[in-house]
Amino acid sequence: MINTDLMNTKPGLLCLPDDVLMIILSYLDLKTQLKLKDFHFRFKKLMPYVWRAYNKCAYISLIEMQLSDKDLLFFLESTQQILSTLRLKMNNRSNFETLTSCSFPKLKDFRFSTHSFNLNDADVPRMLKTFPNLTTFSPHGKFTGKHFDEFEFLENLTVSYCSKFNVTNLIQILKTRKIKSLKLGIFDIDQISNTELPWKGIRNLEQLQCFQEEMMVWFLSKLERLTHLKKLFLCGHVRYGFLREILIAAKRSTINMIEISQNTSIFCETYGLNVAIKTLKVANFGMHAYQHLHINVNEFYIQNSVCVDEIKFHTLIQNLNTHEVLGIYHCTFGFKEFTFDAKKLGENRTTALNIYVELNTYLMSNEDPIPMTWKVQGEHRLFKLHMKHPKITFNSDPVSIYFD
Repeated sequence: MINTDLMNTKPGLLCLPDDVLMIILSYLDLKTQLKLKDFHFRFKKLMPYVWRAYNKCAYISLIEMQLSDKDLLFFLESTQQILSTLRLKMNNRSNFETLTSCSFPKLKDFRFSTHSFNLNDADVPRMLKTFPNLTTFSPHGKFTGKHFDEFEFLENLTVSYCSKFNVTNLIQILKTRKIKSLKLGIFDIDQISNTELPWKGIRNLEQLQCFQEEMMVWFLSKLERLTHLKKLFLCGHVRYGFLREILIAAKRSTINMIEISQNTSIFCETYGLNVAIKTLKVANFGMHAYQHLHINVNEFYIQNSVCVDEIKFHTLIQNLNTHEVLGIYHCTFGFKEFTFDAKKLGENRTTALNIYVELNTYLMSNEDPIPMTWKVQGEHRLFKLHMKHPKITFNSDPVSIYFD
């Protein structure tokens, strides 16, 4: 609730100079800003200047905010000449009509979703007119991809939320546009068999998200030549051994980071490969899959995983030859405590080994979990146990590879 005492004529908010008042108003959320404009003419006069000064990017959920189309139009008309990024969750068709009544010449990045209605190919011409210089486009609706190639400056395209997307239209887009970021995860093998994507359209890819089937048919044989590719995300089901196929096909000697959020054996996926991984993050499966991890890894993080056998965990710890960091967070163990031998772990090392543990538990059947106990035997200058884990985030996809 806005304090109406602010609206009286006594010394207060309205007595401040415009530049100071604008700074204060800039800290308010959009819904509050729009309410304020109706309380006093000075707020209504200043608010467009606040938005143009502080809102080059806008993130608006009309589902939660329940803005009227009148308020939405006031904001959009005030910012249409300066917005560069717009994320919009639309609640009804009138929101789209309001949006496309404006023109955004500087807007490069438009991503939207719809709640109680669907957009389709017939709506694309209106968006082409509204966003003439768009480079990043993430639509949501029953789009087939028709007219998408008419976005003259398109570089980053997400079609994952287009329920009717057509392979033919994707090929047409790639014939006319050099895409840097492509997010698929929409086609099954029957839709794409015996098709090929234009090399000209994908050769500059820097980021790719796709199903395993899309990768196999369209990208795997070209992976070595996709030298600009920095990020690869595999969504949906990823079969056992497919990560190995990708690493072999890519022929990269070093990889910045790999994230795995499904059950697999890193030992089998990487055995015999001459690849160095700076950071390896794994989650949601058994730690026994890593006890014989012999590839060159700098930082290794394990999260939400299970280790029943103390001997296998001990083997994993003893194999941390090239590692500098091991993180164990929110994992479940079948033994109550574990002791690190600092002298053994520190000897024959040239760099320090830092192990981070936090929120790990011991769990036996029919018993409540209890905190895991960690101990250190002896000392070594190249070994350190930390009882607080650094903040680590995981991508939502089953397999993520960051090449650079």
